[in-house]
Amino acid sequence: MGQKAGMRVDMKNYYHTFIVIVFGILAFFGLFSILLPEKGYSENENRYLKQFPKVQAKNVLSGDYQEQFEKSFSDQFLGRDAWMKGATTVKRAAGFQEVSGVYFGKSGHYITKTVQEDIDQKRYLRNLRYVEYLGETCGGAASTILVPSPGTVLRDKIPNHAPYYNADEMYHEAGIVLKKAKNVDVRSEIKEYAKQNQVYYKTDHHWTLLGAYAAYSAYCDANQMVKHTYGYFAAKKISEDFLGTTYSKIMPLNAQKDTMYAATNVPPATVVYDGMERSGIYDVEKLTQKDKYGYFFGGNYGEVSITMNEKAEKKLLVIKDSYANSFVPFLMESFDQITMIDLRYYKKSVQKLLEENNYGQVLVLYELSNFAQDTNLYKLVY
Repeated sequence: MGQKAGMRVDMKNYYHTFIVIVFGILAFFGLFSILLPEKGYSENENRYLKQFPKVQAKNVLSGDYQEQFEKSFSDQFLGRDAWMKGATTVKRAAGFQEVSGVYFGKSGHYITKTVQEDIDQKRYLRNLRYVEYLGETCGGAASTILVPSPGTVLRDKIPNHAPYYNADEMYHEAGIVLKKAKNVDVRSEIKEYAKQNQVYYKTDHHWTLLGAYAAYSAYCDANQMVKHTYGYFAAKKISEDFLGTTYSKIMPLNAQKDTMYAATNVPPATVVYDGMERSGIYDVEKLTQKDKYGYFFGGNYGEVSITMNEKAEKKLLVIKDSYANSFVPFLMESFDQITMIDLRYYKKSVQKLLEENNYGQVLVLYELSNFAQDTNLYKLVY
C-alpha cells in the first residue's frame, strides 16, 4: 500500500511539474510576443498582421480592446509559424480532416472549406443585379465568368461527407439574373480538363494556367471569338516550389510543392499599373518570394492598362479578382487594349470609365464564393 501511495504521489508531482513547464513555456513566448517589436507583414500568409491596439478607456469598457488584443496576440505570437506546423501535425495525426478552415484533401490537395452558411444569399443576388446593371449600361457586349471554387470541381478530393456549399443552385440563379451581362458557365470545360490534368493548385486557392486556359476556351466560344490551342501559348515552367495560401493557413510538413507555368507566346505590350508604367505583364522578382502567384501582373492593382496597339480599336474592360491575373494573357492577342480594374482598390467612377472609353467588350470575372461575399460590387453602378 505504501509503495502504491508513493507512486500516486510521484505521478501527481510529475503532472504538476508538467503543467508548470508548459505554463512557463507559454508564458515565456507570450511575454516576449508582447515585448518584442511588432511584426508588420507575414510573407508566409501574404497578409498584414494585426497590431496591438492602444489602451483607451472607452475600448476597454466596451470590450473592443480585449477582442482586438486577442486577435493581435494571435498574429504577433512568437514562433507563430512553428506553432502552426506543430498544431497541424498533431491534429492530422489525431485524424482531423480539417484545420483552420482547410480540408486535407486527397492526392495532396488542400481545399478551403466553404459551407452554405458562409454565403450571404441576399448579398449574392444583389451583386448579380449590380453586374446586370453594368451589362445594361456598358454599351458593348458584356459577359460574366463566375469561376467555380476548387471544391466544386474537385469534389472527389474533399473528405467523404465533408460539407461544402451548393454552387449548382447559385449558378442557376446567375443564369436567371444575368441577361445583358451574359453568364458564361465555364464549369463543364474546366471539369473536362480536370479529368486528366491539374486545373487548381494543390496548395493554393487559384486555378493553374491550364484551368485559366479552359475558361478562356469557354469565353471565346461564348463570344464567337477566334481561339488558340493551349500549345500555341508556349507555356513555360516558372517555378517548381510554389506553396500557396491554403498551405499557409495550416503549414503541413508533408505538403507537395506546386509547379507553375506561364504563357510566353503573348504579344508585346505597354503596361501601366495605377498610373505607373512598368516592363511587361510578369514580375519575375515575385518568384523569389513566398507569393509566387504575384508573378502574374505583380499582384493586384486598382487599374492596369495593357496596350498592344496604340490605335486601340478593339478594347476590353475586365472587372476582376486575382483569378483574372493568369487568365488575361490569353486574351492579349484578341484585343488592342485591355483594362483591368480591381474594385477593392479602384477609387474612380466605373460608369464614367465606361462613358470615356469605347469598350467593345466588358468582362466580369470572379471566383464564385468570393463574388458572393464581395462588398465592393456596388461601385459598378456609380
